[in-house]
Amino acid sequence: MGRKEKKSPFSSLTSLGIYRRVFLIFFIICILITIFSFQYYGRLASTIREESEAYLQEISRRIGANVDRIVNDNYDVLHTMAASLEYSGINKLEEAKKMLQKQKEGLGFESIYLIDQNGIAYDLSDLQTFLTLDKLVRKDLLSGKDSMSTTQLIQNKEYILFSVPLDDMNIDDKTMVALAASYAPSSFDQVLSMSSFNDQAYSQIVTMNGAVVVRSSSSYAFKSGYNIFSTLEGLIIGDTKLSDVMEEMAVNASGQIRFNLDGRETYMVYTPVAPDNWYLMSFVPVEVVNEKSNLLLKSTLVICGMIAVTFAGLAAALVYIFNNHKRKLEQIAYVDEVTGGHTIQRFYELAEELLTSNHNLRYALVYTNIVKFKVLNDELGRINCDAMLRFFSDYMNKKISESECIGRQSADHFCILIQFSDEYELLDKFRIWHEQAEQIVMDMKVAWSLPVMEFGIYVIDNNTLTFPQMIDRAKLALRESPRTIDSKLRCAFYDDEVRRQLLREKQLEDRMEAALNNGEFVVFLQPKYHLPEERIGGAEALVRWKSTSEGMIFPDEFIPLFEKNGFIIQLDLYVFETVCRTLRRWIDQGMTPIRISVNCSRLHFKDKNFLTEYVRIAEEFQLDKSLIEIEVTESMVLENSVRLISIIRNIKKAGFECSMDDFGSGYSSLNLIQTIPVDVLKLDKIFFHGEGVDLSRTEAVVTNIISMAKALSMETVAEGVEEREQVDMLKRAGCDYIQGYVFAKPMDIPAFECLAADNVKG
Repeated sequence: MGRKEKKSPFSSLTSLGIYRRVFLIFFIICILITIFSFQYYGRLASTIREESEAYLQEISRRIGANVDRIVNDNYDVLHTMAASLEYSGINKLEEAKKMLQKQKEGLGFESIYLIDQNGIAYDLSDLQTFLTLDKLVRKDLLSGKDSMSTTQLIQNKEYILFSVPLDDMNIDDKTMVALAASYAPSSFDQVLSMSSFNDQAYSQIVTMNGAVVVRSSSSYAFKSGYNIFSTLEGLIIGDTKLSDVMEEMAVNASGQIRFNLDGRETYMVYTPVAPDNWYLMSFVPVEVVNEKSNLLLKSTLVICGMIAVTFAGLAAALVYIFNNHKRKLEQIAYVDEVTGGHTIQRFYELAEELLTSNHNLRYALVYTNIVKFKVLNDELGRINCDAMLRFFSDYMNKKISESECIGRQSADHFCILIQFSDEYELLDKFRIWHEQAEQIVMDMKVAWSLPVMEFGIYVIDNNTLTFPQMIDRAKLALRESPRTIDSKLRCAFYDDEVRRQLLREKQLEDRMEAALNNGEFVVFLQPKYHLPEERIGGAEALVRWKSTSEGMIFPDEFIPLFEKNGFIIQLDLYVFETVCRTLRRWIDQGMTPIRISVNCSRLHFKDKNFLTEYVRIAEEFQLDKSLIEIEVTESMVLENSVRLISIIRNIKKAGFECSMDDFGSGYSSLNLIQTIPVDVLKLDKIFFHGEGVDLSRTEAVVTNIISMAKALSMETVAEGVEEREQVDMLKRAGCDYIQGYVFAKPMDIPAFECLAADNVKG
């Protein structure tokens, strides 16, 4: 048997038609692969373009945030300088210059100016100039507003001018209305740099109208003249029009466009920054952004030509590069640039995963805040404060478990998703962590110590809330007085009642100004009955809010709020003026005036000149000031007894009477009587109300207090007296006046006049 002849692979393809069919099949396969490849190429190009554009937006946003930081830091420094100058009491220009010169050292300002009401600027030299500013800046500067100019020509050099108002300081017989500082536009160069694009990218700042504020020093920057819009006219690529960009900028929107200048396509990303009419313009050549992606796409086309041979390798290369690009974007989106930990976006994702996978565990959302972090930034510097934030992030990441997570929201604010069993266990955990961290910092021997930390805690019991809503509730918890765990650790749990209270306070705040203007605040008078004859010998002025929408709102609801927001100062002056007007009318009508006491909030005492307005009002109505008694509270003594004594003496020097209200309500001691030089001592109602009050023991205490007061030439008033036997006891004790429901409740002025007509003390 002979050896079998080996057949050729193509020996059976004897027909031309078969060859043609094979070629056709091969060609079709090539066409299909080519179509698929080009489709894939198109999708890849689109994805890379979208991600690149998103990347540019993120970089621009971060640069804008740094610009905002510089602007805000400059304002903070100027406000501090202005406050120091106002508090110093300096009234000579040379003294002011010396003080400002000393404060200017180490700052980034070129020069400091005092500006009078005529717009004349006085710098730290002996020169004075009339600043050549645009009308809007000059208007803001002279009208008591924080102001920031575009690039201005000052002494033949271009500067940006920051200004803050002064409280009409009189220096060398000139009224200074503003403190300003010139800031070189080149100081923004480092912040505006975009080194990640081979130094071919650059940024500049323009106004909303396109006027250039800060130019880029980059050699690649195109010459835009003084207005960027005039340069971009007719250069924009695509469907977007320049008018569309201007409309978006008019409403503080961000975005990006492509334009072609001298044959070079360039991305322009626009982002609003401080102040409200400024925009950050970032320019990156398209070829630079797409440098790596273009290389990839060219390689893809080559590989598509090789079809079968290199298809697998191409796919692998594409997957690798795509994943690498994705990792870079994830690095930007998920890794915090200061701490190296999680960003808030990554925190949201991790927290959602943990809550979903561990629904049987109890979680809390914790919002942390470093107390007075801005002050620490000024004292320690940004480098040390960044190190502090990194330490906190690293330390907490080591302490939390795999079922917990942490991320930085902004500045010194962190969010923690933490597992716990009960509130006491959670607080104890924070305490232990804080103690251990404090010891570690001490052992590190760094330039900073562990700061005071606040933890707002929201126990997650509502799965319908978003994480931003949970964070808001944790923040709200800190609006109330946090519980002090130790000297540097404060914690507060969120309660829905807190939110309801804050909403109520917001409602009242929104209406208070209009209510005052509309006369909804009504002055009531509560009579003070003189003993022993029990006739009206005085009154206390109280305020009620008769709302047109909801009726009577009592003081215990709005007075604490007004104490917090400062509106109490306006309200006190309104009550005082109403009292003065009433006394004047009584005198003009031939009625016998009686002494009326008015309450004075502790906020008034922060202004050493607060009595000026009281004296002015009293003199406007031509009143004997002894008819008015200004009340201070006992609690003010604990805050600053030396200052309070000085204020009381000034009150009496001005001609007013002065009384101490609520004596005995807090930390009173009999020593206060001989220390505080008031004319009247008002015994708090706590002596006459409450569980366990023994009238005989009360009489012994009250008698002793009254005796000492009389020995010091003080009158005494007993508040909150509601029972007849208390009246008899106070008569025996020698009390001068009684104020309480046993005789009369607070009433409006017409009702008081009717009551007093037949009952005024003779």
